[in-house]
Amino acid sequence: MRHGDELWRSTARNATVQSSGVLSISGSDGYASMIISLPNAIEGVYNLGDGALATITYTEGNTTYSTQNNGQEYPVYLGDGQVTIESINVENKTMRGTFYFNSYDDSGAKYMNFSEGVFFNLSYSE
Repeated sequence: MRHGDELWRSTARNATVQSSGVLSISGSDGYASMIISLPNAIEGVYNLGDGALATITYTEGNTTYSTQNNGQEYPVYLGDGQVTIESINVENKTMRGTFYFNSYDDSGAKYMNFSEGVFFNLSYSE
């Protein structure tokens, strides 16, 4: 996936469907980590942004960026994006999908963008 102009790839990943139905996908490259949280594990499109049930957080060093945060510049830029679960194989417990997002830190001053995000044959547990 693209992180600004750079390529970012997780070296460790995990996906869990919680008893409440919430899907949590996490990945890390040893320096930074990302968590995708979706309200359920069903194929479809999940919109991201302030107040949305679906969220992505990305932590790099001491800074955490979230699609729930908005920028403070004028004009105001919003945390947003989309996660698409394209398919779920319940027999093999794998899924694949795509995502992109724009996010800000808690202050709204720092911005992080990811595009062309992909998870493919990602194993999940229940």
